[in-house]
Amino acid sequence: MRIVIVFCMSIFGIGACTKNKVSTSNEVQIEKENISFTGKWQRQFEAGPGNPHTAEYVIYQDSMRYTLSGSLGMSDYLLTRDTFLLENNRFIGHTNGNRYYLIFVKNILGDSLRLYKQEVSSVAEGMAVGLPSDSTSANYGWGVYYKK
Repeated sequence: MRIVIVFCMSIFGIGACTKNKVSTSNEVQIEKENISFTGKWQRQFEAGPGNPHTAEYVIYQDSMRYTLSGSLGMSDYLLTRDTFLLENNRFIGHTNGNRYYLIFVKNILGDSLRLYKQEVSSVAEGMAVGLPSDSTSANYGWGVYYKK
């Protein structure tokens, strides 16, 4: 009889773990929700006169690929999703080298959106950061990206 009770408790425990929540190392419960603005988003800007650059995000449900090309800088990395919160479109992801980034997205229209990115030390730190103001210039501020 004891084996049956332990078996039933194990099954219940496994079933309870199938909720769409994850725990970070700091035991922060994070809801994983669907990202509605998947696809390729791009912006072009000048990093000084005559220095055109292109920044691009390809957004998937489980990750974001970031690329930057231009004469002053090149970058290409994948951010594996740790969490995404629909409430304020907060994405936190990490690179293969365990660098963490917090990304907020707003003003999502059919052909454009505004995006803010900040490097953080962990998922917990990313969860503690408040939504930046519209006028912030920190981390290059809010960039407007267009659907490609």
